[in-house]
Amino acid sequence: MTRLFWQDRDGATMYVADLVQNGVTFEVDQARIKEFPPVSPEENDLVQMVVVRGQLVVGVRDHENGERHSGWLEINTGVEEEDHGDHSHWHYSSDATVTSAKLDTQQGNPAHVYRYGNSVYIANDKNNGFTQINPLNGSSRFFTGGGGHITMAAVNDRIAYSTWIDRNGDNKGRVDVVNLRNQKTEPAYSFNLPFGGIHGAGACGNRVYFAPAHGVCWVNCDFDFAETADTVKINHLSLDEDPTGTDYRTGAFTSFRDHMLCIASSKSGKPALCVINATAPNPEVTRIPCDNFDEGMKLSTVKATTVSGNKNFAFAFAEGAGLAEKLLVFELDPNGDRNFSDAKLVNAIEVGASKLEGHFGHHGIAFVGDGKTAVVSNPGDGTLSVIDLVHQKVHQTIEVGGQPTHITNYGEAM
Repeated sequence: MTRLFWQDRDGATMYVADLVQNGVTFEVDQARIKEFPPVSPEENDLVQMVVVRGQLVVGVRDHENGERHSGWLEINTGVEEEDHGDHSHWHYSSDATVTSAKLDTQQGNPAHVYRYGNSVYIANDKNNGFTQINPLNGSSRFFTGGGGHITMAAVNDRIAYSTWIDRNGDNKGRVDVVNLRNQKTEPAYSFNLPFGGIHGAGACGNRVYFAPAHGVCWVNCDFDFAETADTVKINHLSLDEDPTGTDYRTGAFTSFRDHMLCIASSKSGKPALCVINATAPNPEVTRIPCDNFDEGMKLSTVKATTVSGNKNFAFAFAEGAGLAEKLLVFELDPNGDRNFSDAKLVNAIEVGASKLEGHFGHHGIAFVGDGKTAVVSNPGDGTLSVIDLVHQKVHQTIEVGGQPTHITNYGEAM
């Protein structure tokens, strides 16, 4: 049905397995990825990963601020797509193999890996910049922009917005704007949001959205680089206030259709899924509160997909150590008018345990191309759960061992 890739945090390594349906049961034939370098769990963490046309890029972070062994790996998935216009044939022709590794003391200890279009972007935090990679030809280029704990968004391989994490000082709320087609690799200009502590960025349409300490800010893409720090128009959207009067905030975005999705959270209020009609003339926020939410639970980054029957759903894990963890299901467009303002929480599927340690140990989810199936990683149980998306239930749980966390897939049914 597809080829799965997941990270095992116990061994700081990765596994690959073809997901095969045999009648009503599913099987995985897991194996380690060939040529995977010796990465130590005592010294390194695998971070985010993305796949582009059969090439998987994985970020590697070390525990010594990038002074030991950090960077990224490129993996050939071994799956090839034969395009026939209105459909494709998929060939699982070879084993998944690491084709290149950029691991040394010069890569700035990346924490974030993004895909925008057919390019991959590595946030080189300690180098105050990012690397643009073309996995199809292996080329890469470093740009200055962003600082500290970098989040970023790029649009049409033309322009990038890279952020600074600072809450105070000259770099509070700073965003560097980079021309990706210029010979110069320095920012064309910078501007500052009214709030610092930027923890997320994303693009939808020709706009870029940011997640500072209060609500959400957005700007129109300046493809002509005609703006300056004084002229760029910064727009702000509130995600509501918690019971103490403190603004809700978010930390990451998911772009889906013409909308931006994010989780709003605060220290004293219940979390909520927020849906922003991102390409509308005047974007607005729709909040779907999670009122029946156990104390101590937190919502993970939201993911979205189209399920069989052309229905759009978003998913987020309710996670908390020692608690009954769930995969929350939100129907995004119940009346089918392509406007998500009527989105609602419709189900909560019990899943296995997470194993939360700081930013690590979260569940992951991968959507299979049939529109009926997803695979969830359960780090605390050493298992993968196959989810029936149509009936919204766990169909089967498979033991794989270790601590499976980030998971993705490539390829569809043969």
